[in-house]
Amino acid sequence: MKAIAKVKSNAIPIYDNKELVSEFSAYNVKRFDKISYYDAEILVLSNQQVFKYKLQQGIVKVHLEKIKKKATELWLGSKAIPDKRIMRLTWNSNNWETPSGHSWRPENQGNTNIAYENQYGYGHEEWLFNERFRLDGYQYGYVRGVDGLSQKAERIDQITLYTIRDDQQRCLVGNLYNVEIIEGYEEELAKIAQLLESNHATMKAELKSVNADYRVFRKGEYSPNIKFKWNEAELFNEPFSVDFLDGPEFNRFMPYHLSEELEVLLKSSFAKKIKFDFQSGKASSQSEYTKTTSGKQSKVIRRHSEITDNLYDYLILKGFGKRQISVEKTRVGGAIVDVVLKQNDEFDLFEIKTSNTALKNIRQAIGQIFEYAMLDADITCNRLIIIGPARMSDIEKAYFERLKKLIQIDLEYWAYIPEEKEIKNKFKE
Repeated sequence: MKAIAKVKSNAIPIYDNKELVSEFSAYNVKRFDKISYYDAEILVLSNQQVFKYKLQQGIVKVHLEKIKKKATELWLGSKAIPDKRIMRLTWNSNNWETPSGHSWRPENQGNTNIAYENQYGYGHEEWLFNERFRLDGYQYGYVRGVDGLSQKAERIDQITLYTIRDDQQRCLVGNLYNVEIIEGYEEELAKIAQLLESNHATMKAELKSVNADYRVFRKGEYSPNIKFKWNEAELFNEPFSVDFLDGPEFNRFMPYHLSEELEVLLKSSFAKKIKFDFQSGKASSQSEYTKTTSGKQSKVIRRHSEITDNLYDYLILKGFGKRQISVEKTRVGGAIVDVVLKQNDEFDLFEIKTSNTALKNIRQAIGQIFEYAMLDADITCNRLIIIGPARMSDIEKAYFERLKKLIQIDLEYWAYIPEEKEIKNKFKE
């Protein structure tokens, strides 16, 4: 398609235009009684704007929605009213790369009043961002809300994704742009058929590993319904808690239109994507971000909470005020910092790990604590402090000293001593 025309008049008999009659006659056109023409404004497309559209039966009315939308956008200079939606994802603690497990019961299966993940222990959305299903720059995946769109829908300008954690907290996941609906399009599904076939066994094993009902996951069970350019996606590092999606309508997996009011709130939240947002006080539940799936993991959660609570008391004991201390309430890049101490306009950041060696604690914490300190260029961090329930050996001390020489910020490791009875002795700085 190299040009688009906008009709500006009613049909005009070709007899009224002798020049056109002459031109048509040159092509051996004999009868003109059923031929009309229109005054029209023509837009010649640039090489970058040219697109393909195959006519099936001569010049007829265009019914294909994506072609009409494409032509409208080009004509209006890409100022057509955008289709923006907000849709819910089932909760996933693995960043929607692999299933993370849900409670389910066999007797729930087939009951449409019960969420799919509580029937089978998983949702098809849980592979939405898995790189195995990335092809030619496009990510292929499944979003349940898309199933609620009109069958004519072929493209959505923006989908804002949110989720509901196990503790019922609503969280933003991110924005997808220029999303193409591929459900039922054999050409698109054929492109990824080999990917689906080759990964089926792996996906089934992933379901088995989280105790989902992997037996129902047969070949052809997983069928993506969207694709989007991966490099255009705007995702939070971690789900970002918000308080404006609490209405009962947001419990559903529906393709809601974005209202102007909601869009303003969303823009404000996305503006905080990399900002350091200090909030004093203690979070009401310090284990809420981790899903308990085994005895071992629940023990880690209790130890982490124990260290966090004792650190808060330790800082109070050292003379800092409650308004200076944040326990799992300060965010940066969508993630929550374990503990933050504010002194004037500078911050000390604490990252708590629970491994049995100092080296493991340092390895697990170092990337996180550097990210928290450096993502927002407008803050100043005084100290970065890693805490773990293990003292450093001589080898670990030497390694840590070499590491500290590579950076220009005060990096410390504190050992947590659980057997000490008094708070003042529980941390070895």
